[in-house]
Amino acid sequence: MLAELEERLDGLEWEQARAAAAEYVGLPGPLPAPALRRAMVEDTYCFVLLAFRGNRSRLRELVEHPGNRPYELPEDSAPETAEAETETEAETETATATAGVANRSTAGLVVEAGKALNRWAAAGFRTVDPETYERRTAACAACPELTEPPVKWVYKVAMAKTGDDRVCGACGCVASRKARLVSEGCPRRDPADPGLTRWGEPFTTV
Repeated sequence: MLAELEERLDGLEWEQARAAAAEYVGLPGPLPAPALRRAMVEDTYCFVLLAFRGNRSRLRELVEHPGNRPYELPEDSAPETAEAETETEAETETATATAGVANRSTAGLVVEAGKALNRWAAAGFRTVDPETYERRTAACAACPELTEPPVKWVYKVAMAKTGDDRVCGACGCVASRKARLVSEGCPRRDPADPGLTRWGEPFTTV
């Protein structure tokens, strides 16, 4: 995402960011979620949005462009409800991980979310089978780096909602969402077998 828009959204939650982005480019109402997700990942698309600030007809074409469809999520068609988020104190064993995630800049989190979304797109938006998902989430649940999320809208961006929004302190991702994606891997080595991740899969760097 270009710094010009990124600065406008820094510190906002997801719905606030949609409203602020629409206001900034000159559209009424919140910016469609797929358009904002695409702008977060594609600098060229973001640049064009900003280039047509105030030109509602061209902006409408851009936010309704078929190229935005890969960034649609099931929740986009559901009625929107206000969600209250509160800060949660981490447990003693995860305090360090929480601090690490909370101190990440929104810009940095956007970059990581964008990279994950690109990898997922390259893999055909495929998800893992139920057995793999259960194995991965069980490993995450037992990991000392699993922690409560900071209040940042970027955590609502790249994947669909799940019941567990706890975050991996190693990478900043929502663990239960990342575990579903065939394109993603655990960033930590298994202490008992450094050749594998804590998910029990070959360790690779992404």
